[in-house]
Amino acid sequence: MDEPAPGARDSRTLPYGQGLTFATLDDYLAHLRRRGAYDVPWYREVSPGVYELVSGRTRGRPQRHTREELMRRFGFAR
Repeated sequence: MDEPAPGARDSRTLPYGQGLTFATLDDYLAHLRRRGAYDVPWYREVSPGVYELVSGRTRGRPQRHTREELMRRFGFAR
């Protein structure tokens, strides 16, 4: 978790990132999952390459995103 992903925006500004840097999307998603114990939204992989937002405030249809969508959204190159 030391270096931002090559070509990615500064990952220290990611939501709920706590000023940390993350080399990969997987590192960031693991961080969110750990923070989920403290009511921070996180993403659960529900099928290969498809993630669902887990949040105590989610109502209605689940919010699902592909790995590629999350990589673009959070600025990761890998």
